[in-house]
Amino acid sequence: MSVINTKFKQISLLLIGSIFVIVFIVGMLYPRQIKRIIKKLIAWDAIFYDSSCKNCEELFQDGVAEHENAYRYEGIKPREDFKDLQKLLDRRILMEIKTSENYEVEQMDASLPGLLPKGYRFINRLAREYRARCIQNKLAYIPFRITSAVRTKESVKALRKRNGNAIENSAHLKGKTIDISYLFKKTDLKQKELFIQSLAKLKDEGLCYVKYETNMKCLHITCR
Repeated sequence: MSVINTKFKQISLLLIGSIFVIVFIVGMLYPRQIKRIIKKLIAWDAIFYDSSCKNCEELFQDGVAEHENAYRYEGIKPREDFKDLQKLLDRRILMEIKTSENYEVEQMDASLPGLLPKGYRFINRLAREYRARCIQNKLAYIPFRITSAVRTKESVKALRKRNGNAIENSAHLKGKTIDISYLFKKTDLKQKELFIQSLAKLKDEGLCYVKYETNMKCLHITCR
């Protein structure tokens, strides 16, 4: 009986060890996909973040036609894949955006963190406007989160399979469009309100088009 128990324990340990090895290998090969799956299973956003967006449905109604209008006279030619798109970053046609004191650039699996110079200047203008409101209201500045930037034809095709908002002729293909999450921590709701006010002001000044997207919990923004 003790022999059977010993063998059972050995087999159990072997199985557990094998599972850990497989999980580790898959995690190393597909870190972004695993991270996305874990976030969905644990639902961190629902626990720590507020998903409301006060007045966003009324403020940010610009559709596909408006965002396309921003590219009538400027924008990059859509690239087939990330290797082709990286060349524009290397040649500084697109400017790489990185996490800073103004904003966080989240890990992206369907886009590269780059923008045309006009787009780069816009997000920094948005940060200045938002920071000024935080200072005026004596609140700590909470960086906003950029979740998507410039995409490729391949990544858009893949994204359309899991995201109902993605379209074939996506504005993200052309260099001046980003998505900014409107999920703020539940402790930072006043800052969220100030951020929305800042974005609405720049929209009213004719500096951008904005679409409120409930499915992806983001504000889809194309600078003009």
